[in-house]
Amino acid sequence: MSSDSLHDSGLGPGGSSLRGRLSSKIGSTFSGVLHGGYFSVDGSKTNIDNQFRFAAVTDLDQLSRMKEESKMTYRSLLMPGTITRNKDTNKYTMVMETADTRTLKTKHNEAGRGAEFSELTIFDGRLLTFDDRTGEVFEIMNTKDGKDSFVAPRYIITEGEGDTDKGMKWEWSTTKDGFLYMGSMGKEYTNPDGSVANVNNLWITVMDTHGDFRRINWTDQYNFVRNALGCPSPGYVIHEAINWSPHMRKWVFMPRRISSDAYNDVLDEKKGSNKLVIVDESFTKFEVVEVNMASKDGLHGFSSFAFVPGTKDRHAIALRTVEEDCAGDDLDVCKQRSYIVIFDVLTGEVLMDEVKIEENMKFEGVEFVNMYTKPPALSSS
Repeated sequence: MSSDSLHDSGLGPGGSSLRGRLSSKIGSTFSGVLHGGYFSVDGSKTNIDNQFRFAAVTDLDQLSRMKEESKMTYRSLLMPGTITRNKDTNKYTMVMETADTRTLKTKHNEAGRGAEFSELTIFDGRLLTFDDRTGEVFEIMNTKDGKDSFVAPRYIITEGEGDTDKGMKWEWSTTKDGFLYMGSMGKEYTNPDGSVANVNNLWITVMDTHGDFRRINWTDQYNFVRNALGCPSPGYVIHEAINWSPHMRKWVFMPRRISSDAYNDVLDEKKGSNKLVIVDESFTKFEVVEVNMASKDGLHGFSSFAFVPGTKDRHAIALRTVEEDCAGDDLDVCKQRSYIVIFDVLTGEVLMDEVKIEENMKFEGVEFVNMYTKPPALSSS
């Protein structure tokens, strides 16, 4: 691995790669698993014109613990849905398939917290989700009939430069030029008095299709966006929704929180954002776009988004999440809810105004995917 690129470093006899020779035999070396990926964004298109399947995943925080289980078990809910675009009006409608909601279970946890999944991304045919407590990268797979799903952990990645036993607080992920980019909230971790405790969440991780990864300090990139929004320190921006646009060759940031004031965990709940920032690849130019939603409720902020297929990244479906009265330890007063909105990324024109997801839960990951996909049979040869 180098600072600028990832390349095969396991050369075997005659200059051939051990990893390459393994790949030729089993088809994939991602985390050493035998099967390849079988999900795709293209596969989200249905037989109806301008209709696409998607899925959303929850981060239930402490509520993910399944207290009815005898052993410590944690859950996240995966809910499928469809959107349909009216080609005459360019507006969208949406159906959430609540009856087909799937429960993703794991016993993996950090200090009694687990399955707090904060994003969904298809990478090399694999549907991945990311635990913002344990730092684990999970793969979501389907049962043989495609009617249910389950998860398996693939990687554990620790904070910052990596010399810590604290799992990375994953909040966003995207693909760029064949690599998987994973990042956190892009904000310094501060003490109650406002002083900086650490900058671990300013680092990102870049992974290749074999699972090799490197860490990059993204402080300059995060500060560029923060300054573009007029929030220099002690102001802050919290990110949970960042994607690379291959069509525009630009980064798109949709902040969860924007504040010109110093961080306060109670006031932070009302620092929601309806702005996005489009940034060129070299982080030298930017454009701020305001999404013209009917509601200007400061509790709402972006937690995830995905570009609608076939729109050249012009249209985006986004999750807008609310946490109200959740700053304390009393879970009985904490209220969570989520909304879905569709809009034009370049103009901010709303193409489907916020629609509340019926269940009062915090959904933090969205991706265009057909969750009814049946996995191919794994060859024993």
